[in-house]
Amino acid sequence: MSMTLQQVIDAFPGWHIHDMAGGWAAVRSSLVPRESPLSNVRCGATLDELAKNLLSESRLST
Repeated sequence: MSMTLQQVIDAFPGWHIHDMAGGWAAVRSSLVPRESPLSNVRCGATLDELAKNLLSESRLST
């Protein structure tokens, strides 16, 4: 089942989700320092791929 934009927004509240030409981008609401191992931007060709990438990112922060 494909995720909807609202489902991704609800699942990852710390990110702003943007529809880009050819895919999706998520930008952190509160940016992390450059030295951090975390990303400020994650992308995906589909919302499902973006959600997978954001889930991977959230695992890094725990």
